[in-house]
Amino acid sequence: MMGPDQLLDRSEACQALGISRQTLLSWIRKGKLKVWKRVGHGSNAALLFERRHINRLRHINDNVVLNGPLKRLRIGQESVMP
Repeated sequence: MMGPDQLLDRSEACQALGISRQTLLSWIRKGKLKVWKRVGHGSNAALLFERRHINRLRHINDNVVLNGPLKRLRIGQESVMP
């Protein structure tokens, strides 16, 4: 059985992933994120997620961001690499 420390609600999942509620819902629709349990109906339903899945997705997103292409930043008159 899943314990409360192993689950995250919608706002905790958004905070852990650094995304908005709209992005979270989009990821669910696209199959990128799976809801462990839905309590209630409609847009106000409580959504619960497994912490290990959120952590795995966060790790994947961190790797994409960190290993993605570098962009030049313009600071004053200089162009620098982050």
